[in-house]
Order: sequence, then structure tokens, then C-alpha cells
Amino acid sequence: MTAPAHRSPLASRSGLPFSRPRPSLYLYRAAAAHIRAFVSRDTPERAAKEMFGRDEVTELLLRTGSTPATTTTSGWAQSLAGVAIYDLIQNITSLSAGADLIDRALKLNLDGIAELRVPGRALGAAAAGAWVGEGGAAPVRALTLTNAAILRPRKLEVLSIVTREMAESSNIEAVVRQTLGEATGLSLDVAMFSNFPGDATRPPGLFVGATPITPTTGGGTIAMFADLKNLFATLASAGGGKTAVIVAAVPEAVMLKLSAGLQFDTPISASTSLAAGTVGIVEAASFVSGFGSVAEFNTTKVAAVHMEDTTPADIVSAGGTVAAPVKSLYQTDAIGLKTTLWATWGLRAAGHCQYITGATW
Repeated sequence: MTAPAHRSPLASRSGLPFSRPRPSLYLYRAAAAHIRAFVSRDTPERAAKEMFGRDEVTELLLRTGSTPATTTTSGWAQSLAGVAIYDLIQNITSLSAGADLIDRALKLNLDGIAELRVPGRALGAAAAGAWVGEGGAAPVRALTLTNAAILRPRKLEVLSIVTREMAESSNIEAVVRQTLGEATGLSLDVAMFSNFPGDATRPPGLFVGATPITPTTGGGTIAMFADLKNLFATLASAGGGKTAVIVAAVPEAVMLKLSAGLQFDTPISASTSLAAGTVGIVEAASFVSGFGSVAEFNTTKVAAVHMEDTTPADIVSAGGTVAAPVKSLYQTDAIGLKTTLWATWGLRAAGHCQYITGATW
């Protein structure tokens, strides 16, 4: 008698094992379902069921008591939404240096918080005490704590434009994943790696308070090594350097990766938002970020949009300046998807971000 063939409960119809989907998949699906529902004039839940079958997770993310396009449902659906948002950040680390830094450092939940003070520690060799002989008195040191990182949630919004043909295509999930990831990554990098002091609109850039280090002249690897030495020396003088991450404009990041040996273990991350010649270094252990567990999606086809991904402006300014280029979604039969997240970041120690502009290599 032949024994029945063993069949794994986690096998697909093709016989291949199922892979566990990433949580961010359901966030992308929720966004795609919202776009498809806008075209078909249906609810996002029904659009999700039509597109993805019995995908109960996406449907739960779409449910809410007021509008069906948010992830604010109480209970585990909202908790899953928060996990999906953090996984979205992890998913775009290849597109964003800011996402890469967030993934390596402390992450906090900002739900219901208007201001969060994350204490920092002013460290020095004296804080460890002193060598004491037999019978001697031990020194007393007071812990020096600071409110170095004060996190205030700010609204991160990204507009993604898709044509009606894309919205009706079976590839809409992949399109949303790519466009939303690229746009979110660019928005993070532009704000994070800047010397903008911060205001009611966006968090302060990490370069605030840091004086740019003078680049080494002459170019080549000699200048590169000297610049890296100066960056690490300045960071070390502020008590950092153990968990440093190098963030550089794309040309410099490529040069660093080509020149770094196998034993060079400091992560190098490229950012398209940095001007050529800019190289920064951040102490990941001092970096802290916060995100809300709510993702909001809004769609429209009647807006006029300034097609600018870095410094968008009013269609017509108070002085009469007209933004360019401007596209009418109605005229071009396109759909605009606006994604809203609450996010912020900061450093728990002064001097734990240093940078160089105008590198000669």
C-alpha cells in the first residue's frame, strides 16, 4: 500500500511554498484599491476584494467609522497599519537615505502625541568615575540628561499621479508601490538632510547647528580619506562615531563604495536630494524618529497640479507668478492620489551629525 503524498498546508496550487507577505504590501494595496474605486465608482473595500480576492487584511485597513479610506480603525487593524507604515519605510531604504537611517535607529509611535521629549545623555570619560584605591572614597557624578530631541509630529504628504489607463491596469499595485515609495523617499531626504531650522510645517533638518567642515583640496583618494578623517574626528569630539552612518550625494556615495575595502564596516547611503559634493555622517544611536499609525488616502481628477517633486509652489503666487509645469488632471484624464503620514525626527545629542559641502573628489 502506497502512503499518500505529504502536502504542506503552506503550499500553493503550483506546489511552491507561500512566502509571508511584507506588511507594507497591504498599505500599497489599500492605496491601489482607493484609486481603482475612484475609477469604478465603487467602495475601496469592494475594489480590494475584486483586485486581491479574499485579502481580509487590506479590507480591514480600509474600514473605519467615518471614511473608508483611512487606517484609523481601532483595535488590531490600526496596530497593523502602524506596522505597515514602518515596513513601508524599510521597503524604500534602497530609494532613500533617510529611510535607511530611520530603519537603523530608534522608532517611536506618535499617536495622540503633540510633543515628545526624548532624553539624551551628555557623556564624558569622567562620568564613568575614577580609579579608587583600597579604602578610598568613590567619586559622585550626577547624570547629565538633556531634552536633546523634541519630537513634534509634522504632516508628510505625497502626491502621486497615475493615468486612467494605469488605474484600470492589473499592474496598478506595482505602479502604486513604485511611485509612492519613490515620492515618500524623496520627501524624507529633502527635509531630513538640510539645514532648515524647522517650523510648524516640517521637522528641522539634521544639518541644523552643524558648521560645514572645510573640504580637502586636490581631489582623488587623498582628499577623500582626509575628508572622512575630518568627519569622523569631528563626530568623535562630540562623543559619537560608534554607530556612524555616511550619507552622501550619489557621485560621492559611488566613489566611497568603490574605494572602501571589505573591512570598511561603516554603512554608506546615497541620497538624490543632496547636492553633488555633499557628504554627511550621522550617529545612528542618537537619531530618533516617530510616525503616526494612520495613513490617509485621497483621490481626485479635477485638480490642477504643479508637477514639481522638490519645491512645489502655489499654482499662482500672491505676486502673480505662475508655477510651471502645471497639469490639469481632468484635461489629461489622470488621477491624483494624496497620501498623508505624520512623521518627525531628531538627534538626542548635539554634534552627532556633521557634513562637508563641495568635496573635490
